[in-house]
Amino acid sequence: TAITAGGAGAVFWMWVSSVAAMLVKYAEIVLAMHYKTRKDGAVKGGAAFYMEAGLKSRRISVLFSVLCLFASFSIGNTVQSYAASDAMKCVLGIPKPVTGIVIAAVSAVVILGGLKRISDFTMSVVPILSAGYIILSLAVIISNIDMMPEIIRGIVNSAFNIKSAAGGAAGYGIAALMRSKPLRYGISRGLISNEAGCGTAPTAHVSSDSENPVEQGFWGIFEVFADTVLLCSLTAFVILIALGKCGGSLDGTELAIYSFGVLAGDAAGIFIGVSVLIYAIASIICWSYYGFESLDYLGLSGAKRWYIILYCLAGIAGSVLVPSVIWDLADLSIAAMAIVNTLCVLKLSKTVIRLTGDYFRRI
Repeated sequence: TAITAGGAGAVFWMWVSSVAAMLVKYAEIVLAMHYKTRKDGAVKGGAAFYMEAGLKSRRISVLFSVLCLFASFSIGNTVQSYAASDAMKCVLGIPKPVTGIVIAAVSAVVILGGLKRISDFTMSVVPILSAGYIILSLAVIISNIDMMPEIIRGIVNSAFNIKSAAGGAAGYGIAALMRSKPLRYGISRGLISNEAGCGTAPTAHVSSDSENPVEQGFWGIFEVFADTVLLCSLTAFVILIALGKCGGSLDGTELAIYSFGVLAGDAAGIFIGVSVLIYAIASIICWSYYGFESLDYLGLSGAKRWYIILYCLAGIAGSVLVPSVIWDLADLSIAAMAIVNTLCVLKLSKTVIRLTGDYFRRI
């Protein structure tokens, strides 16, 4: 979607944003681990907790929890369901509403099984799919390695394709950059891929076995690298190779499936389509956990049954909604959460610096 909307240059801005995203994600995980607590025998923590404990502001933490609930329906659900239903329609001809219903049913079964079933599902599925995806992508790229220098040049040239005169027109160049589609879509889609700054990942990290905030924070850096620098780049290269060799006017998941299909055969396209479905279900299940934690923090644990019902219905809705509506809601969700959370992380940066310094002095 970033390439279709913003051109090849969007890939460059995904790379740039990932550098800043690594720093923010590291910081928010360190803070979450530092301020985590125990409640009823279970570990609790995340952005809302370090906002309340570190900034002494219940209002901001409540606002963030409400935003997280909203985001669980958009970024965490409808975007995933849309991508999966698109994939199944493309590779197997399955009607989109049918895929939406299947996703809702599978998600409900796993979600009702609790945190252990959620973690077991994602830990068993995601590594296998990721390994297969990386191997397939590298095979396509290596077999078309002669095209890579031109593709890299195209990415860089497209990223800075701004017509501006010298001297007094420099201001226009800056304004044009801020309106630049590669910049906008590269950064926004990059953030959706790695969730850095949104404050969601810390909720999952606090349930880890690690007792050291800094060591756990390193995994946040690795997450951004794996999501955006590695996987998104591999996807982008395959798509740009396919567009360079065969052309095409598709968008989103269909473009990815088409690219792998024309370059590595129909079986590769089917593998990508099925992978998208399973990734989507894993993401929906993971985000339901964020939603549950937000409800707990807001003192609305009794509403979880209604949340599950609405959450599963959102999965069905995502399969039939207009793509522009889905992406607008996702962009709104991620922007609102990122603004609130990143400002709070900046405010608490001295704590991150102190903890990091203490860790390296000890070792």
